[in-house]
Amino acid sequence: MRLIRARIVAEGRVQKVGYRDLVQSVARKLGVKGYVENLKEGNVQIVCEAGETVLEEFAKAIDFKEDLIEVEKVQIVERSEATGEFGYFEIRYGRLEEEFGDRMGTAIEYARAMRGDIQSMRGDIHSMHEDVRDMHSDIRDMRGELKEGFAGISSEIKDMRGELREGLAGIHSEIKDMRGELREGLAGVRGEVRDMHADMNKSFEEMAKRYDSISSELIRSREELTRAVSGLLKLIEEFIEERRAAQGVREE
Repeated sequence: MRLIRARIVAEGRVQKVGYRDLVQSVARKLGVKGYVENLKEGNVQIVCEAGETVLEEFAKAIDFKEDLIEVEKVQIVERSEATGEFGYFEIRYGRLEEEFGDRMGTAIEYARAMRGDIQSMRGDIHSMHEDVRDMHSDIRDMRGELKEGFAGISSEIKDMRGELREGLAGIHSEIKDMRGELREGLAGVRGEVRDMHADMNKSFEEMAKRYDSISSELIRSREELTRAVSGLLKLIEEFIEERRAAQGVREE
């Protein structure tokens, strides 16, 4: 893999906020070698060596906003052939008094941020305390409403029990009346069924008699019809014989 030497400049709020430490952490994670340092004008400079793909990933990774760090721009300002002079990635510090002041400034900035966060938290806690008071008051009101509601429900249940008892008593009485009416109705139906049975028997007897009469009449009619047909056939035969006889006389 071909290594590239690059000089990167990060602009924004990048000094006295711990930015160099985070750059070092990212570089070691990606395997980038070189160093990071503060510049006089307030920017941060990184001189490093890595492959092209890793170098682009590194430049994107250190362009971020976190806590007090606010990076506005990360730019690779120079590229050249790698020399292989770096064995690891490090932070290059300035003079002792400058670094001490830088670290103190960082601590003060973070202390201020923490103070603001604590004040904000105190406000949130106060607001939560007020909310808890309101909730406590609401719970009391709800308890009172629930007691009244349960009292009303208990009274309604008692009234419903009385109404149900009266309703059941009325239903019981109606059932008794219905049972009596059904008994009477069934007795009447039984009588009607008996009458229908007697009528049907009588009708069948009459039909049987009529059938016997019709059968005898049919038999007589059939005998008369047979006799009539026999007489007709006899007449036809006599007529044929007379025709034959008449025809023989003509021929002689």
